[in-house]
Amino acid sequence: MQKCDVLIIGGGPSGSVAACQLLQKGYSVTVLEKLHFPRFVIGESLLPRCNEILEKNGLLELIQRQNYMYKGGAIFINENREEEVVDFSQNLGQKWGSSFQVKREEFDDVLLQEAKRRGAKVYEGVTVTDYDNEKNIVTATDEQGGTERYEARFVLDASGYGRVLPKLMDLDIPSDLKLRNAIFTRIRGERRREGEKEGYIDIVIHDDNNAWLWIIPFSDGTTSIGIVCEESYFENSGLSEEAFLDSVFQKHPYLSEKLADAEKIVPVGRIQGYSAAVKKMYGKGFALSGNATEFLDPVFSSGVTLALQSSDRVAELIDRELRGETVDWQRDYEEYMMVGIDVFREFVYAWYDGRLGKIFYAPKKQEQVKRSISSILSGYVWDRENFFVNNSKEKINTLIKLIGDSA
Repeated sequence: MQKCDVLIIGGGPSGSVAACQLLQKGYSVTVLEKLHFPRFVIGESLLPRCNEILEKNGLLELIQRQNYMYKGGAIFINENREEEVVDFSQNLGQKWGSSFQVKREEFDDVLLQEAKRRGAKVYEGVTVTDYDNEKNIVTATDEQGGTERYEARFVLDASGYGRVLPKLMDLDIPSDLKLRNAIFTRIRGERRREGEKEGYIDIVIHDDNNAWLWIIPFSDGTTSIGIVCEESYFENSGLSEEAFLDSVFQKHPYLSEKLADAEKIVPVGRIQGYSAAVKKMYGKGFALSGNATEFLDPVFSSGVTLALQSSDRVAELIDRELRGETVDWQRDYEEYMMVGIDVFREFVYAWYDGRLGKIFYAPKKQEQVKRSISSILSGYVWDRENFFVNNSKEKINTLIKLIGDSA
């Protein structure tokens, strides 16, 4: 049996950043990862809040050296080709007003390798099969069928979509978001924007918001593109994933022009029913971070931001607990994280039911409203000074009424 201070399940950004922080504080850390890095995953568009967390953990310079595509904002495009440009620098005074577009197989591997460099023991190709919560012992099996047990003072589940502890401990609950599909590929040769807006993410509305598409440009000239829709919308088309994607490219007035000369460079993939939630984010001797807690929807690129924020927060609390302090995990972790998650969730609701589109394309918006939205979509969803952070639903509905009254 191997022993360590902290056992982390999952080597993605949430696991790696938590590992890096805990290693800097002097703890022994073991990371168990089911796959072999580098590995492909979507969620390639970061938010400015990510820069702040990376900087705090001494990782930002490392990421800047990778020469990823500069991301200054997001552009929302409807079927009339009207554009709502969200410039992240036009926020509420937060330090970071930009971030990066990253290939996750590269970004995640850079972070995991840094955790190794700082002293983490990292085992890849290892599947966690059991967790004894009383003794804080994790059992894992390697690809040759060998079994190893790990005894830790604390266990952190950062397993992402794998959701290891939620499955082993019956912590999963259904998400209240509708189940949707993401169908995606990578392309080369699309017609890019010029100047600093080359790196903006495009979020393209299709078929009266029955579907939307992302277009994420990378610095090597390739681009990630995908469509998100309810499963029935895809199934009713009667098409394969690739044919469905192609049909949307051809029908949409903006996409048909932008992608006229583009070619796919990887097979089309699909993720189904990705939204998830849990009964609780912590327990005796363990906690969950990143997508192992909740995953909402990719529309605002919130996944990596929530993963990094949760890992940064949970590492601080693990440190306090292992030093003998009494930690109020409910208040200081779960309730804190739910503030940001709930803000993003309400914006996701407002996106799909059309309220956010009414705000985006309103003829006139107050400067403070524009800056508040920019701040939210930059990932600063814990800023209580922001108009939308407290009682998000009420604030969005009030704004919709004001827009209607002034029309």
